[in-house]
Amino acid sequence: MATSALPSIGFSGAGFLGCYHVGVAACLNRHGWLGFDDSANQTTTTQPATIKPLATLLTGVSAGSMIAAATAAGVAPEPDGMNVVLTAARRTRELSKKSRLPTFDALTPGYSLIDAVEGSFREAIVGALGGTLPSQSQQQQCEYDRSLDSLYDIDPDLFQRRFPKGSLRIGLTDKRVLLSSFPPPSPLSSLPTAYRYVDSYRNVEDVVAACMLSSYIPGVTGPLLQDNVSEKLAEALNVGSNSNDGRSGNNTVKRAGQQLCEMTRLEMVKGGRSESDLDASSDEEENHSTQYWDGGIADVFPTFDENTIIVSPINGMYSNPAICPAMQQFDEVEDRSLNKSSVRNLLRLYLPTLPATFRHCSKSNLGLNMQNASIAKEMILSSEDEQLYHRFREGYDDTTRFLDEKGLLRVFRG
Repeated sequence: MATSALPSIGFSGAGFLGCYHVGVAACLNRHGWLGFDDSANQTTTTQPATIKPLATLLTGVSAGSMIAAATAAGVAPEPDGMNVVLTAARRTRELSKKSRLPTFDALTPGYSLIDAVEGSFREAIVGALGGTLPSQSQQQQCEYDRSLDSLYDIDPDLFQRRFPKGSLRIGLTDKRVLLSSFPPPSPLSSLPTAYRYVDSYRNVEDVVAACMLSSYIPGVTGPLLQDNVSEKLAEALNVGSNSNDGRSGNNTVKRAGQQLCEMTRLEMVKGGRSESDLDASSDEEENHSTQYWDGGIADVFPTFDENTIIVSPINGMYSNPAICPAMQQFDEVEDRSLNKSSVRNLLRLYLPTLPATFRHCSKSNLGLNMQNASIAKEMILSSEDEQLYHRFREGYDDTTRFLDEKGLLRVFRG
């Protein structure tokens, strides 16, 4: 891997631990592995138009899709990238203060995590591209068309240089294929036949919509039921207005679904069976055209090929090069919350009889350990800012270790 650019990077699904991915991006950026030259795509008399600038291909699913897209756009990992994660976590933690009924963090019925993150994510992308968001009054009165790049005053040439065709692949799961393949071979197995992706974009809203649906799990990160029921649940919980775009309700799925429906008609969604192979009745715009769900359902560790570097907050053994936490021995794990004299001795008795890893898919054998149990919880449920920054630093440190092992450490850029 001794090249002047990393070949490709795949950001896994991570939930709230997208902050780990942000730490990875921060380290790679500081060592010069994620830099880009906006002038490199410009044709000169000495450089034919067929020559492309050296760049790292990016792919991602779920929270990883947002990190990949933000990286491509040029969003600064810290503070702008972390602000997106922190905003989503803070709004989720505020549920207990606002709700009139018991809450279950991000899993609270009627609460939509992607609605909580959409506004700050769009703001980060637009800002990185030198654009500006419409005024609050314009948003409230819906006096603008989200399909127009002129809405954000973004240079279209700059947008195309940051998002050239094929450089950013956002993974999706085709709901129709997924449900026709249900149940899966095992509860944790991937369903590659349902995997779809987008790798070309006309404007900012194409990017935002693809990332939002790549992060949409019905009933977990977005609405489970039809809007009228979902809105009643949100109203009862007093959590209906959780986005910062000036509108109430959980509308991200509707907006993103309509955008992806158009992109599908334009054949911008690729992979898997052709549309003609699917039941024509499934083309109806049920639930606002949400035919795509979280890309991690089909492939939680997206890659381009065997050289793609997988980025994951989950420790384990991966078929590809991977930036992930190191698996610790049981004796090395410091338990600060459990009674060591009872629980730890009990675990010592049974852990030797259990395998160290389990095969999740063809790309990974994930660790069976307390580290991953804690990580899984933090992926699903929000944490305090201090803990999120702790995971950010872990991502940074794990990346430093990876680069050191590969002989890729560089002098820090200013």
